[in-house]
Amino acid sequence: MNRSEKTLLAFLVGAAAGITAGFLFAPAKGEKTRRKLSVKANEITDELKENIDRKKLKGLASSALTEVEKYGQKLTDALKN
Repeated sequence: MNRSEKTLLAFLVGAAAGITAGFLFAPAKGEKTRRKLSVKANEITDELKENIDRKKLKGLASSALTEVEKYGQKLTDALKN
């Protein structure tokens, strides 16, 4: 995990903790607060999954591009000979 990923993760954890504390100390009924917490937790979970999926796809695309470039270079070399 690189530095920017660690920073993003720390930010998200801090934001989640802040949101949770805000809901818990807000003057709302317990059921309403729990519902809000559940919705926000689901939103954050979905966002994290999307970011993880995006990172995986980016890695796969990068690997595929590298392979295509290698194949292209081999083809170019073969055509020169």
